[in-house]
Amino acid sequence: MRILFIDDRVHEVVRQWKLSGCGKDYFLIHPEAFISASKTREMVEKQQPDVVVVGYGLGKIGTTGADVIRVLRGSNYAGFVVGNSGDPNQFILDGVELDGMANRNPETLKSVLDNLKERNVV
Repeated sequence: MRILFIDDRVHEVVRQWKLSGCGKDYFLIHPEAFISASKTREMVEKQQPDVVVVGYGLGKIGTTGADVIRVLRGSNYAGFVVGNSGDPNQFILDGVELDGMANRNPETLKSVLDNLKERNVV
């Protein structure tokens, strides 16, 4: 599975990925710092990730991870979406359903991705 992180803290994402051991089983699309929802949509259309891992707070006033997910779903992204920071209830209150929550925890990330792999034929 191809994994794309959407986050403003690229160094934390890289650390989480390395500590998780996910690199043995999954392909990490080169992480870039979050710029905008539209730029993210373009990146998703180009890179075709199976899983998008997104933080709730993205360092841009007025834009949350829930906003980004709505943009992606509106452009027909059909892959999995995993929250990586914030309270899962924040996403729910914003009307966004997640396929899992990693909370910047390497072990949790590995577990969530393994569970999604079992649910999907990729």
